[in-house]
Amino acid sequence: MATISSDSAAPSKNDINGNIISNMYSLAGMLSAVAWIATAYVALSFHPDPKFADCTLRHNLLTMSQAFAFPIPIAWASFEALRKSAKNDTLESDTSRRLNLGLAVASLWLTASSAFPPAFAFGYDLYSIHHKVAAAAIHAATGIFALKIAMRTASIGNIIRRLMDSLWKLGPANSTAESGHRNSSSYATGAVGLLYFTIQPIVSPYPLATIPTILGKRLSRPASAFSLLGVIVAYCLKEKKQQPASASTSASQSADSTTKKAEEDIRRTLRSGLAWGSAAHLFLIFLKLIGVDGGGWIFPGRGLWEVYPAMVNVPFAAGVSMAVHAILCFSAWTEEDANVARND
Repeated sequence: MATISSDSAAPSKNDINGNIISNMYSLAGMLSAVAWIATAYVALSFHPDPKFADCTLRHNLLTMSQAFAFPIPIAWASFEALRKSAKNDTLESDTSRRLNLGLAVASLWLTASSAFPPAFAFGYDLYSIHHKVAAAAIHAATGIFALKIAMRTASIGNIIRRLMDSLWKLGPANSTAESGHRNSSSYATGAVGLLYFTIQPIVSPYPLATIPTILGKRLSRPASAFSLLGVIVAYCLKEKKQQPASASTSASQSADSTTKKAEEDIRRTLRSGLAWGSAAHLFLIFLKLIGVDGGGWIFPGRGLWEVYPAMVNVPFAAGVSMAVHAILCFSAWTEEDANVARND
């Protein structure tokens, strides 16, 4: 009597490892989001400066929303893309390696800002010791995990060389219709802009340090971690757009169809995070500009000038940062539309 072998149905060792790592990315993403949300709530639910002590609940909610608008979607996109890469056994790809390195640096930056808040928040120390320990431990574990995955197949020297190569390749290729590089220049412009605005809060004094996140002295410098993730996501999308179309045979196309589908799913995830994060960020700034928080360009009152003095005192930097997010938002949304139209 014939017997049915169970070996064909049994998952391979690579599948098991991929599932474990993907679950770890999901857990790390959830814990990191909780740590950042709790940090933003504690820091932004009140203002320690007596000059702003009477800020309304509406103002505090708008400020907290600004802390979630770009960081949460871009962090979700990074973790979700890496989770899918682990499931598909593509963590050794350039995209996954860049995302892991970006996530490691961002998480370790958040670790330091959680453990030593006065050094990152112009002297403000707003968290309890329990909050500092818990948030720092979560971000540190995430950063070490991402760095370990990134270094599985690359030495420190190789990582540094790749980083230097990436910095010199920030510029786009020609965005001609024939080259297939549509939106390449837009992603490159957005990546360069976000890189500048990642560094600016770290090295600039107040009020310039509050741009682009508009989170005041309390969280603008820690939030540079998410601007860095935005740089990595935009750069990965730029590089994917610049890859030449392959002239594969039907046999090789069939063999690579699963991999290509998985890569497109990851790109779609990155585009979604970039699009939603940039759109939400711009929408909240628009609400503040028109005056929903006590007055502005349209609604009567002095709210814009009284409760957002940092933003209005550096209008050029604020305007450029909004332009950068608008470019990224436009690029991600139009790319999504192009893919939908092509599939239809």
